Amino acid sequence: MLPMFLVLGMVFGALGALGAYVISYSEYRRRRLNPGQSARRMALDTAAVTFIVFFVAAIVLSFVL
Repeated sequence: MLPMFLVLGMVFGALGALGAYVISYSEYRRRRLNPGQSARRMALDTAAVTFIVFFVAAIVLSFVL
C-alpha cells in the first residue's frame, strides 16, 4: 500500500506545488519587494515546502490507514 501512497503523494504534491508557486509568485510580484529579494526564488521556496508537506502527509497516511 505504501507505493500507491508514494505515487499519490508525488502527483498531488506536484500539483499542490505548482498551484502554490503560481499563487505565491503573483502575490510576491504584486508586493513591491526589497531590492535583494526575488519573487521567483521566494515562490520556489513556497512550492518546495508545499511538495514536502504533501509527500510526508501521504507517507503518514499510508501508515495510518
